[in-house]
Amino acid sequence: MRYNKPINSSLQRVIEKYLPAAQAAGCFSPLEGLSGGSVYFSIGTREFVARQQLETSMPGVSLARQYRALTRISRGIGSPPVCQAEGWLIVEWLNGEVKSELPSLHSLTSLLYDLHHQPCFGWRINLLPLLERYWQMAARERRSLAWLRLLKKMKKQGEPKPLRLAALHMDIHAGNLVHQAQSIQLIDWEYAGDGDVALELAAIVTGNNVDSESLIRTYAQMSHIQVDELSRQVTRWQPWVILLMASWYECRWQQTHDRTFLTLADEAWCRLQGND
Repeated sequence: MRYNKPINSSLQRVIEKYLPAAQAAGCFSPLEGLSGGSVYFSIGTREFVARQQLETSMPGVSLARQYRALTRISRGIGSPPVCQAEGWLIVEWLNGEVKSELPSLHSLTSLLYDLHHQPCFGWRINLLPLLERYWQMAARERRSLAWLRLLKKMKKQGEPKPLRLAALHMDIHAGNLVHQAQSIQLIDWEYAGDGDVALELAAIVTGNNVDSESLIRTYAQMSHIQVDELSRQVTRWQPWVILLMASWYECRWQQTHDRTFLTLADEAWCRLQGND
């Protein structure tokens, strides 16, 4: 539900500076999401989303970097950006349907193929620094010896060498897909960067209810990669992705004390134990 709400004066200044007819802006409302900090608003018939750089934002998240990513991708893949200023990122609102499940295998694979054939963004996704920072930011009582040992093990073995480097979104799930008449577009590009295509697939397989074998096979055929080679690479990345998820939830628990994150973290730790 959208409702009128007073907005931060800094956002009002940005709107007045970068958007025409700003005096007609109205219908402000917060948008739900695990990260928070997003606001919907409209100016006449045009609709927008503004995202604020939170004081307690996660490591590796930068509105400036997200803005640069959106300026580099083709229209039809993500929200056209308007501006990034005074701690706010404003993008055009994507009209469409956000469904509770991922699209068909063909649609999802086609979206990934188009995304991964965009020009690289210019910055690499490095998981080790993120994992170490998440460890430091987590609640002291949650930093177990098993977690530390796993982190040291990952650091010793190093991240898998990329099979194919490409522009990645790194947060693909049903809630970040907007279904339109002729396309499916991605929102929430805060974790985007350049990385291994197998890392993106591992993140999708790990975070969603998806037939991993079919996804990997279809993507491999479309991208002219050996199926077995891609499957092995996705398997190499999966422990990294699960640890990344668990660590992210731990940090969000420390920041918000929302027990939802604690439950999700515990579930991720159980999955890691099952992979040992």
